[in-house]
Amino acid sequence: MNRLIAISSLLFISGCASIHSPYDLYEWCVDVGSSRLTSIGRAAHNPATCERELEEDLNDQTPRLLYVPRDVIMTPVTAARLTWGLLALTRPPF
Repeated sequence: MNRLIAISSLLFISGCASIHSPYDLYEWCVDVGSSRLTSIGRAAHNPATCERELEEDLNDQTPRLLYVPRDVIMTPVTAARLTWGLLALTRPPF
């Protein structure tokens, strides 16, 4: 039961990235780090990366719902970043 709650909460956190506007994703990128597979590591917290992703999101006409699989794949990274930020009170290095 506890595993089900943990998995569903992680999917909820990751699924939120697909339903937000590009500007919300930009703020998410600045605060937590990029939610893209191509931006893991130091590039995840680079302001230039966040601005580039904002421009890509604004120019992209693909429905946001189609990005849910990408967000599900990034769930462990996003959860680890949030946990690191809450426990260590610093920016995660990944």
